[in-house]
Amino acid sequence: MRRRSFLLAGAAWPVVGTASAPWPKAPLHIVVPQAAGGTADVLARMLGERLQARLGVAVVVDNRPGANGLIGTDLVKRAAPDGCTLLLASTATHAMAPHVSPSSTFDPVRDFASVVNVAWQTKVAIVNPAVPATTLREFIAYARARPGQLNYASTGVGSTSHVDTELLTAATGINLVHIPYRGSGFSVAALVTGEVQLLIASVTAAIGAIQAGQARALAVLSERRTMLLPQVPTLGEAGIAAPDVRTWLGLVAPAETSPAIVTSLNRMVDRELSDPALSTWLQQEGLEPIGGTPETFAATIRADVERWGGIVRRLGVQPA
Repeated sequence: MRRRSFLLAGAAWPVVGTASAPWPKAPLHIVVPQAAGGTADVLARMLGERLQARLGVAVVVDNRPGANGLIGTDLVKRAAPDGCTLLLASTATHAMAPHVSPSSTFDPVRDFASVVNVAWQTKVAIVNPAVPATTLREFIAYARARPGQLNYASTGVGSTSHVDTELLTAATGINLVHIPYRGSGFSVAALVTGEVQLLIASVTAAIGAIQAGQARALAVLSERRTMLLPQVPTLGEAGIAAPDVRTWLGLVAPAETSPAIVTSLNRMVDRELSDPALSTWLQQEGLEPIGGTPETFAATIRADVERWGGIVRRLGVQPA
Protein backbone atom coordinates (compact mmCIF):
# COMPACT_ATOMS: atom_id res chain seq x y z
CA MET A 1 0.00 0.00 0.00
CA ARG A 2 1.36 3.34 -1.03
CA ARG A 3 1.62 5.98 1.68
CA ARG A 4 2.25 9.68 1.08
CA SER A 5 2.23 12.40 3.73
CA PHE A 6 1.70 16.10 3.14
CA LEU A 7 2.00 17.70 6.56
CA LEU A 8 1.61 21.44 6.78
CA ALA A 9 4.03 23.56 8.74
CA GLY A 10 2.91 26.44 10.89
CA ALA A 11 1.13 27.20 14.13
CA ALA A 12 -1.61 25.00 15.47
CA TRP A 13 -5.18 25.95 14.62
CA PRO A 14 -6.89 28.10 17.29
CA VAL A 15 -9.11 26.22 19.72
CA VAL A 16 -12.86 26.80 19.74
CA GLY A 17 -15.42 26.47 22.50
CA THR A 18 -15.51 28.25 25.84
CA ALA A 19 -12.79 29.09 28.32
CA SER A 20 -14.01 26.27 30.57
CA ALA A 21 -14.37 23.77 27.75
CA PRO A 22 -11.80 24.42 25.02
CA TRP A 23 -11.58 22.19 21.97
CA PRO A 24 -9.77 20.00 21.27
CA LYS A 25 -9.17 18.99 24.86
CA ALA A 26 -7.99 15.46 24.04
CA PRO A 27 -6.65 13.46 21.11
CA LEU A 28 -9.05 13.11 18.21
CA HIS A 29 -10.21 9.67 17.12
CA ILE A 30 -11.29 9.02 13.54
CA VAL A 31 -13.22 5.76 13.51
CA VAL A 32 -13.05 3.86 10.23
CA PRO A 33 -15.80 1.21 10.05
CA GLN A 34 -13.78 -0.85 7.56
CA ALA A 35 -10.62 -2.93 7.74
CA ALA A 36 -7.17 -1.36 7.53
CA GLY A 37 -5.68 -0.92 4.07
CA GLY A 38 -8.84 0.02 2.20
CA THR A 39 -9.74 3.35 0.65
CA ALA A 40 -11.47 4.71 3.76
CA ASP A 41 -8.50 3.76 5.93
CA VAL A 42 -5.97 5.42 3.60
CA LEU A 43 -8.06 8.61 3.45
CA ALA A 44 -8.59 8.71 7.22
CA ARG A 45 -4.86 8.43 7.88
CA MET A 46 -4.11 11.27 5.48
CA LEU A 47 -6.76 13.45 7.14
CA GLY A 48 -5.42 12.48 10.56
CA GLU A 49 -1.91 13.62 9.67
CA ARG A 50 -3.16 16.97 8.41
CA LEU A 51 -5.53 17.59 11.33
CA GLN A 52 -2.76 16.69 13.76
CA ALA A 53 -0.48 19.27 12.17
CA ARG A 54 -3.23 21.89 12.29
CA LEU A 55 -4.58 21.24 15.78
CA GLY A 56 -1.41 20.32 17.62
CA VAL A 57 -2.99 17.24 19.23
CA ALA A 58 -2.68 13.57 18.38
CA VAL A 59 -5.16 12.15 15.90
CA VAL A 60 -5.73 8.40 16.14
CA VAL A 61 -7.26 6.33 13.35
CA ASP A 62 -9.34 3.53 14.88
CA ASN A 63 -10.39 0.71 12.51
CA ARG A 64 -13.61 -0.95 13.67
CA PRO A 65 -14.71 -3.23 10.83
CA GLY A 66 -17.62 -5.62 10.95
CA ALA A 67 -21.35 -5.98 10.29
CA ASN A 68 -21.14 -4.02 7.04
CA GLY A 69 -19.82 -0.94 8.86
CA LEU A 70 -22.45 -0.99 11.61
CA ILE A 71 -20.01 -1.66 14.47
CA GLY A 72 -17.86 1.42 13.92
CA THR A 73 -20.82 3.60 12.99
CA ASP A 74 -22.77 2.68 16.12
CA LEU A 75 -19.65 3.32 18.23
CA VAL A 76 -19.49 6.93 17.02
CA LYS A 77 -23.25 7.40 17.42
CA ARG A 78 -22.86 6.56 21.15
CA ALA A 79 -19.66 8.58 21.67
CA ALA A 80 -19.57 11.78 23.68
CA PRO A 81 -20.44 14.75 21.42
CA ASP A 82 -17.29 16.62 22.39
CA GLY A 83 -15.73 16.85 18.93
CA CYS A 84 -13.06 14.29 19.78
CA THR A 85 -14.66 11.29 18.05
CA LEU A 86 -15.40 11.37 14.32
CA LEU A 87 -16.55 8.78 11.81
CA LEU A 88 -15.13 8.36 8.33
CA ALA A 89 -18.61 7.74 6.93
CA SER A 90 -19.46 6.63 3.42
CA THR A 91 -22.36 6.03 1.09
CA ALA A 92 -22.17 2.41 2.24
CA THR A 93 -22.54 3.15 5.96
CA HIS A 94 -25.07 5.97 5.71
CA ALA A 95 -27.14 5.38 2.58
CA MET A 96 -26.99 1.63 1.91
CA ALA A 97 -26.46 -0.26 5.20
CA PRO A 98 -29.63 1.07 6.89
CA HIS A 99 -31.69 -0.52 4.10
CA VAL A 100 -30.04 -3.95 4.09
CA SER A 101 -29.00 -4.51 7.71
CA PRO A 102 -31.89 -5.36 10.05
CA SER A 103 -29.50 -5.02 13.01
CA SER A 104 -28.90 -1.34 12.20
CA THR A 105 -29.41 0.77 15.35
CA PHE A 106 -28.88 4.26 13.96
CA ASP A 107 -30.60 6.85 11.85
CA PRO A 108 -28.05 8.21 9.34
CA VAL A 109 -29.61 11.68 9.43
CA ARG A 110 -30.88 12.10 13.00
CA ASP A 111 -27.98 10.50 14.88
CA PHE A 112 -25.05 12.34 13.29
CA ALA A 113 -23.83 15.87 12.66
CA SER A 114 -22.51 16.22 9.10
CA VAL A 115 -19.05 17.81 9.12
CA VAL A 116 -17.63 17.72 5.60
CA ASN A 117 -17.90 15.58 2.49
CA VAL A 118 -14.30 14.79 1.61
CA ALA A 119 -14.04 12.82 -1.63
CA TRP A 120 -15.74 10.82 -4.34
CA GLN A 121 -14.43 7.30 -4.90
CA THR A 122 -13.56 6.01 -8.35
CA LYS A 123 -14.41 2.34 -8.81
CA VAL A 124 -13.26 -0.13 -11.41
CA ALA A 125 -14.64 -3.41 -12.75
CA ILE A 126 -11.88 -6.03 -12.82
CA VAL A 127 -11.72 -9.68 -13.86
CA ASN A 128 -9.38 -12.56 -13.24
CA PRO A 129 -6.84 -12.79 -16.11
CA ALA A 130 -8.09 -16.32 -16.89
CA VAL A 131 -11.38 -14.83 -18.08
CA PRO A 132 -11.13 -14.50 -21.89
CA ALA A 133 -12.45 -10.94 -22.02
CA THR A 134 -10.47 -7.76 -22.57
CA THR A 135 -13.45 -5.39 -22.64
CA LEU A 136 -16.60 -5.09 -20.57
CA ARG A 137 -18.76 -5.92 -23.58
CA GLU A 138 -16.74 -9.12 -24.12
CA PHE A 139 -17.23 -10.06 -20.46
CA ILE A 140 -20.97 -9.45 -20.70
CA ALA A 141 -21.18 -11.72 -23.75
CA TYR A 142 -19.07 -14.35 -21.96
CA ALA A 143 -21.32 -14.19 -18.87
CA ARG A 144 -24.54 -14.31 -20.89
CA ALA A 145 -23.39 -17.59 -22.41
CA ARG A 146 -22.79 -18.97 -18.88
CA PRO A 147 -25.74 -17.92 -16.68
CA GLY A 148 -25.16 -18.72 -13.03
CA GLN A 149 -21.70 -20.15 -13.68
CA LEU A 150 -19.53 -17.11 -12.88
CA ASN A 151 -18.94 -15.61 -9.44
CA TYR A 152 -18.51 -12.03 -8.32
CA ALA A 153 -17.06 -10.81 -5.04
CA SER A 154 -18.21 -8.06 -2.71
CA THR A 155 -17.20 -6.73 0.69
CA GLY A 156 -20.51 -7.86 2.19
CA VAL A 157 -24.25 -7.95 1.61
CA GLY A 158 -25.45 -4.41 1.01
CA SER A 159 -21.95 -3.04 0.46
CA THR A 160 -21.29 -0.71 -2.45
CA SER A 161 -19.47 -3.47 -4.32
CA HIS A 162 -22.55 -5.70 -3.92
CA VAL A 163 -25.12 -3.08 -4.97
CA ASP A 164 -22.93 -1.75 -7.81
CA THR A 165 -22.57 -5.23 -9.29
CA GLU A 166 -26.30 -5.90 -8.96
CA LEU A 167 -26.92 -2.66 -10.85
CA LEU A 168 -24.54 -3.82 -13.57
CA THR A 169 -26.18 -7.25 -13.85
CA ALA A 170 -29.64 -5.67 -13.99
CA ALA A 171 -28.53 -3.23 -16.69
CA THR A 172 -26.89 -5.91 -18.84
CA GLY A 173 -29.05 -8.97 -18.20
CA ILE A 174 -26.28 -11.23 -16.93
CA ASN A 175 -26.65 -13.75 -14.08
CA LEU A 176 -23.72 -13.98 -11.65
CA VAL A 177 -23.32 -15.69 -8.27
CA HIS A 178 -22.62 -13.36 -5.35
CA ILE A 179 -19.89 -14.33 -2.86
CA PRO A 180 -19.38 -11.81 -0.01
CA TYR A 181 -16.02 -11.37 1.75
CA ARG A 182 -14.82 -9.55 4.88
CA GLY A 183 -13.28 -6.47 3.33
CA SER A 184 -11.64 -5.21 0.16
CA GLY A 185 -8.37 -7.06 0.75
CA PHE A 186 -10.15 -10.41 0.91
CA SER A 187 -12.33 -9.68 -2.13
CA VAL A 188 -9.33 -8.66 -4.27
CA ALA A 189 -7.45 -11.77 -3.13
CA ALA A 190 -10.45 -13.91 -4.12
CA LEU A 191 -10.36 -12.48 -7.61
CA VAL A 192 -6.60 -12.93 -7.92
CA THR A 193 -6.83 -16.61 -6.91
CA GLY A 194 -9.76 -17.26 -9.23
CA GLU A 195 -12.39 -17.92 -6.57
CA VAL A 196 -14.44 -15.24 -8.33
CA GLN A 197 -14.30 -13.92 -11.88
CA LEU A 198 -15.53 -10.33 -11.41
CA LEU A 199 -15.12 -7.63 -8.78
CA ILE A 200 -16.12 -3.99 -8.66
CA ALA A 201 -13.72 -2.30 -6.25
CA SER A 202 -12.24 1.09 -5.53
CA VAL A 203 -9.24 1.91 -7.69
CA THR A 204 -7.26 2.27 -4.45
CA ALA A 205 -7.96 -1.34 -3.49
CA ALA A 206 -7.55 -2.81 -6.98
CA ILE A 207 -4.59 -0.91 -8.40
CA GLY A 208 -1.91 -3.19 -6.93
CA ALA A 209 -3.40 -6.34 -8.48
CA ILE A 210 -3.93 -4.55 -11.79
CA GLN A 211 -0.35 -3.28 -11.96
CA ALA A 212 0.98 -6.74 -11.02
CA GLY A 213 -0.96 -8.33 -13.87
CA GLN A 214 -3.09 -10.31 -11.41
CA ALA A 215 -6.30 -8.60 -12.48
CA ARG A 216 -7.55 -7.06 -15.72
CA ALA A 217 -9.38 -3.72 -15.60
CA LEU A 218 -12.39 -3.48 -17.94
CA ALA A 219 -14.04 -0.15 -17.08
CA VAL A 220 -14.12 2.58 -14.47
CA LEU A 221 -17.46 3.55 -12.96
CA SER A 222 -17.15 7.30 -13.29
CA GLU A 223 -17.88 10.15 -15.67
CA ARG A 224 -14.27 10.42 -16.79
CA ARG A 225 -11.17 8.24 -16.82
CA THR A 226 -8.82 8.14 -13.86
CA MET A 227 -5.19 9.19 -14.12
CA LEU A 228 -4.24 5.92 -12.43
CA LEU A 229 -5.71 3.86 -15.29
CA PRO A 230 -5.77 6.25 -18.25
CA GLN A 231 -6.15 3.42 -20.77
CA VAL A 232 -9.29 2.01 -19.08
CA PRO A 233 -12.58 3.36 -20.51
CA THR A 234 -15.55 4.58 -18.48
CA LEU A 235 -18.81 2.64 -18.45
CA GLY A 236 -20.22 5.12 -20.96
CA GLU A 237 -17.25 4.70 -23.28
CA ALA A 238 -17.71 0.94 -22.95
CA GLY A 239 -21.26 1.39 -24.22
CA ILE A 240 -22.99 0.47 -20.96
CA ALA A 241 -25.91 2.60 -19.82
CA ALA A 242 -25.88 2.62 -16.01
CA PRO A 243 -27.01 5.04 -13.29
CA ASP A 244 -24.60 7.26 -11.38
CA VAL A 245 -22.87 4.96 -8.88
CA ARG A 246 -20.37 7.44 -7.46
CA THR A 247 -19.96 7.07 -3.72
CA TRP A 248 -18.57 9.54 -1.22
CA LEU A 249 -16.40 9.46 1.89
CA GLY A 250 -16.88 12.15 4.52
CA LEU A 251 -16.58 13.05 8.19
CA VAL A 252 -19.51 13.04 10.60
CA ALA A 253 -19.72 13.46 14.38
CA PRO A 254 -22.22 12.45 17.09
CA ALA A 255 -25.50 14.34 16.72
CA GLU A 256 -25.16 16.80 19.62
CA THR A 257 -21.66 17.99 18.74
CA SER A 258 -21.35 21.76 19.10
CA PRO A 259 -22.03 23.67 15.86
CA ALA A 260 -18.92 25.74 16.58
CA ILE A 261 -16.76 22.60 16.57
CA VAL A 262 -18.46 21.29 13.44
CA THR A 263 -17.90 24.61 11.67
CA SER A 264 -14.24 24.74 12.73
CA LEU A 265 -13.59 21.19 11.52
CA ASN A 266 -15.42 21.84 8.30
CA ARG A 267 -13.41 24.95 7.47
CA MET A 268 -10.18 23.21 8.39
CA VAL A 269 -10.75 20.20 6.12
CA ASP A 270 -12.27 22.30 3.36
CA ARG A 271 -9.15 24.48 3.34
CA GLU A 272 -6.96 21.38 3.16
CA LEU A 273 -8.93 20.12 0.16
CA SER A 274 -8.06 23.29 -1.74
CA ASP A 275 -4.33 22.49 -1.44
CA PRO A 276 -3.03 21.46 -4.90
CA ALA A 277 -0.67 18.90 -3.33
CA LEU A 278 -3.57 17.21 -1.59
CA SER A 279 -5.69 17.32 -4.72
CA THR A 280 -2.90 15.53 -6.60
CA TRP A 281 -2.58 12.96 -3.79
CA LEU A 282 -6.30 12.26 -3.91
CA GLN A 283 -6.23 11.74 -7.67
CA GLN A 284 -3.30 9.36 -7.28
CA GLU A 285 -5.43 7.38 -4.83
CA GLY A 286 -8.40 7.25 -7.19
CA LEU A 287 -10.32 9.93 -5.29
CA GLU A 288 -11.83 13.29 -6.25
CA PRO A 289 -12.08 16.12 -3.66
CA ILE A 290 -15.53 17.46 -2.76
CA GLY A 291 -15.57 19.85 0.22
CA GLY A 292 -18.40 22.30 0.87
CA THR A 293 -20.47 23.18 3.92
CA PRO A 294 -21.95 20.90 6.59
CA GLU A 295 -25.41 21.81 5.29
CA THR A 296 -24.53 20.71 1.76
CA PHE A 297 -23.18 17.42 3.07
CA ALA A 298 -26.30 16.85 5.18
CA ALA A 299 -28.46 17.40 2.10
CA THR A 300 -26.35 14.86 0.16
CA ILE A 301 -26.84 12.26 2.91
CA ARG A 302 -30.61 12.82 3.01
CA ALA A 303 -30.89 12.53 -0.77
CA ASP A 304 -28.69 9.42 -0.92
CA VAL A 305 -30.61 7.63 1.84
CA GLU A 306 -33.74 7.99 -0.27
CA ARG A 307 -32.07 7.25 -3.62
CA TRP A 308 -30.14 4.16 -2.56
CA GLY A 309 -33.11 2.89 -0.58
CA GLY A 310 -35.11 2.93 -3.80
CA ILE A 311 -32.30 1.16 -5.69
CA VAL A 312 -31.96 -1.56 -3.03
CA ARG A 313 -35.71 -2.21 -3.07
CA ARG A 314 -35.85 -2.26 -6.87
CA LEU A 315 -32.96 -4.73 -7.08
CA GLY A 316 -34.44 -6.90 -4.36
CA VAL A 317 -31.25 -6.98 -2.29
CA GLN A 318 -32.11 -9.09 0.75
CA PRO A 319 -31.00 -8.04 4.25
CA ALA A 320 -28.25 -10.05 5.89
